[in-house]
Amino acid sequence: MQASTPSESSATPRRTCSQRVMLITEPQGNHWACDLAKAFTRTGATVQKLILQPSGWEERWHVFKKGYLPLSAEEPIAKRIRDEVNAFRPQIMLYLDPYGMDAPFLQAIERDLKKPVKRLAWFGDCRRTAWSGVGLFETIFYADSAMQVLLEKHQKEGRPELCYLPLAVDIDRFKPGGVSTRENRLMFAGTLTASRLKTLDRLRLRGMPIVWQGPRKDSWWRRWNAKDLTTEELRHLYQAYAVILNLPQKPKTMHGANFRIFEVAACQNLVLTKWVPDLELLFDPYEELTVYRDWDEAPLVFRSLMYDPYRAEEMALKARARVVEKHTFDHRVQSILEQLEKAC
Repeated sequence: MQASTPSESSATPRRTCSQRVMLITEPQGNHWACDLAKAFTRTGATVQKLILQPSGWEERWHVFKKGYLPLSAEEPIAKRIRDEVNAFRPQIMLYLDPYGMDAPFLQAIERDLKKPVKRLAWFGDCRRTAWSGVGLFETIFYADSAMQVLLEKHQKEGRPELCYLPLAVDIDRFKPGGVSTRENRLMFAGTLTASRLKTLDRLRLRGMPIVWQGPRKDSWWRRWNAKDLTTEELRHLYQAYAVILNLPQKPKTMHGANFRIFEVAACQNLVLTKWVPDLELLFDPYEELTVYRDWDEAPLVFRSLMYDPYRAEEMALKARARVVEKHTFDHRVQSILEQLEKAC
């Protein structure tokens, strides 16, 4: 069965929403939950975020003793979350990357609601492992087409509805400005894992003028002390260098576009990324961003951009225009509302 794709008509924000929308995510998803909450609010919705993390010393101590976040129905954390759900009385519950959330947990936090609630999921990460929670949702949105086959295996009689919905960017947070000149070097800005550091060293040995900045997480001690780059730091780095390197992490990204691709384009700069199938659904890979097929090709692509800076600037302008026209969180919210209308 072919999963549906929101129509191009959703590119023009026009739908309003007067319902109460609750966004549920783990702490690592909070950054895009904030962007999504703002987009829903602009439609007229009343929005509340629910971050699945311990609150207060008692819950933190409980998590420390367990060694993980316990979400079974009778755990104190689940009861507190249920109280928050009951107080807000959501009409739409959108779960972001709900891996690890099982049927008893979802039923427990929703069991006291007096009216039916629309339960949706949006997977930003691609995980192609078996997961029993597919049938818990009315509609599942996925940002990486590699997930489609796995999700279809868990469908029963065409349910839940599956919709391809790529990631997006908040163009109020990521936008051009504040940088007058760019260094003619390649920059990677993001989390520095052991595998990424190995790749960056390999590119440097191939003669690429590459620099990198971000929290190092290649050991437990560095992970403990690491601080993520702020939006302001990312905006500056995305604009201070001629080209920004994208290193998506597998298996989180297989065929899809991660947040960095949209963020760099929104800042009106060029991103150099490996070709994946979904790119051609989102951009013109040779007119709006630059792609390589293997590591031998990457230095050649970068040098060609340095030889023709006017073309590079033209591509960056086109990428920014594409993002503003098609790939903001406002567009994604419109697609979600469109899908809800179809399901009624």
